[in-house]
Amino acid sequence: MSGLPATLTGLQRLLAAGALSKREAIAAQRERLDRLVGSWPCVVQALSTASEAAASGTGPLAGIGLAHKDIFDIEGRRPGLGHDRGRPEVGVATAAAIDRLAVAGATQLAALTMAEFACGATGHNPRFAPVNNPLHPDAIVGGSSSGSAVAVASEMVYGSLGTDTAGSVRIPAATCGLFGLKTTSGLISVQGVFPLAPSLDGVGLLARSAADAGQLLAALVSGAPRRAPLAQPKIKAWLPEGALHPQVESALDAFAADCAVQDRCASLPEHRLLTALSEIVLYREAATTHRDGLLSCTLSDSVQAVALPGLVLEPDWYHAALRDRPARARAFCEAHLRSHDILMMPALPQPIPDWPTVTAGGPGFDLRQLLALHGLMGFVNYLGFPSLVMPIAKDARGLPISVQLMGRPGAEETLLAFAARAELCRFGGEGPTRYFSQTQG
Repeated sequence: MSGLPATLTGLQRLLAAGALSKREAIAAQRERLDRLVGSWPCVVQALSTASEAAASGTGPLAGIGLAHKDIFDIEGRRPGLGHDRGRPEVGVATAAAIDRLAVAGATQLAALTMAEFACGATGHNPRFAPVNNPLHPDAIVGGSSSGSAVAVASEMVYGSLGTDTAGSVRIPAATCGLFGLKTTSGLISVQGVFPLAPSLDGVGLLARSAADAGQLLAALVSGAPRRAPLAQPKIKAWLPEGALHPQVESALDAFAADCAVQDRCASLPEHRLLTALSEIVLYREAATTHRDGLLSCTLSDSVQAVALPGLVLEPDWYHAALRDRPARARAFCEAHLRSHDILMMPALPQPIPDWPTVTAGGPGFDLRQLLALHGLMGFVNYLGFPSLVMPIAKDARGLPISVQLMGRPGAEETLLAFAARAELCRFGGEGPTRYFSQTQG
């Protein structure tokens, strides 16, 4: 760890106390990234850091090093998007979200690997070296923000921005024992972010604690009106009957009991339809984004699997899905979030699978497990609501079981405040990263 604390907020305390200068902090974080990247090859390109600039920042994130999914424009550089390693390009401006963090003083140390063109729930990308889960050598990493999850879980960096179209931040957060926040639709600008399905795309973040996630969010929405978190949020739990692995069901039952959940339901009648609508929008807009590549047959199988169905979808279905979206979001709020502040549900319905189980064409492939990775994610993007994934327990292999916390639009602060209290109760001062890292051996 090069003497660095485990959390972003821990480093902020050291910097505030004068125990470490900003210049020393950035140098130590750079050294740590360079040292660990050989074990966890999730870096597409290390980015040069002007030590004088890193040392002169005054914002709340000054002295903090971050690295982000290679889907964001950076001044003078186009991202590689999991297709290549990016390229210099004159006139390219930094993406709005990255610029927000820079204004807050953060230093971007690297661009990170991802599933090609953000298409892939497992994080597999044959164009780059395999990214391994820091918690277990056989477990999948999750995608498409795979490099972000590996960099944060391995303690290479304190936090990372990703994008979430159908779970691409929350899935890798769940597989790597992290906090993964999908923000309210439109809360964070997607200017300078390569699109997949613009109506569903959103900037999200991964961090090792709820407090760290809160620091990143505060920088991203600096100057925007913020809602104070609720001290005692009312919670409703949805635990899908007959759909959960016994280990997951047991962990969620115990967590719901600990949190004094006020209401529980075994079914969510809207889920199937909302998921179908989210897929219609995803497929149609991905086909538009990648139309040229589809027609020229130059896209990889993983990208075709997402974009190709959109070429044959009935246009009226797509237009109806968008037209009815606001009304369906209002109806969902009325049904589930009028009397409750948080809807608690599983992140993944099964323990984290190993690579062969979700790798198409290989021995042991199970399509149901592959589909389950995003089965409880995509409908949230269609609604446009915020959602936070956090680890709550270990499975039989010592890997994380995670919960997903969903709130009304703009409820990020309430979700994070609740998660911070739950984190303290379940993991104490150890924190979930150290708790799960014991599985590394």
